[in-house]
Amino acid sequence: MDLIYTAFFWIISFLLIVFALGAVFAPRIVYSLVSMVFAFLSVAGIFVLLNADFVAVSQVIIYAVGITIILLFAIMLTGKNVDKKLWIAFAPRTLVSFGIAFMFFLSVVYCSLENIIKPVFNIQPISEEAAVTLIFSGTTEILGRAFLTKYVLPFEILSILLLSVILGSAVIAKKNDKNLVNPTTKENR
Repeated sequence: MDLIYTAFFWIISFLLIVFALGAVFAPRIVYSLVSMVFAFLSVAGIFVLLNADFVAVSQVIIYAVGITIILLFAIMLTGKNVDKKLWIAFAPRTLVSFGIAFMFFLSVVYCSLENIIKPVFNIQPISEEAAVTLIFSGTTEILGRAFLTKYVLPFEILSILLLSVILGSAVIAKKNDKNLVNPTTKENR
């Protein structure tokens, strides 16, 4: 059984890397968007392999559907001049950003080694009772209980923060009366 999970993990991880690179290096923005959708779905597949069903469904709903629709509308509303081929400028800032990303990648690989990650993050093996609960009830029930009991204050603070972001975006998007043309003014007659 472990061999099957390992094989699926490597297949999904390979697809994730391919689609992520496709999202970055695609010649057209629409191709990049399609690659990004499949990258999001690949991440959801990895969450399914980790028995994190709630996070996998959230990944599909929020990213693969919601963010993709927003980006699709942004692409459709920007016009045809934006759909020109994308290119990467070889300016010094681009090379520096690639260098920083590569150093971050190397640090993640270094910390992923089993001898390094256990002492740093203090990973404990899961108990048999917790494993049985995860297998039979999934993570949705566990997360729901945690959000509404132990972590209710951070959960409510996050909801207030999201509400303030929505109100702030509505205020920013509100049209100013000075910018609107009034047909009854003397200037327009």
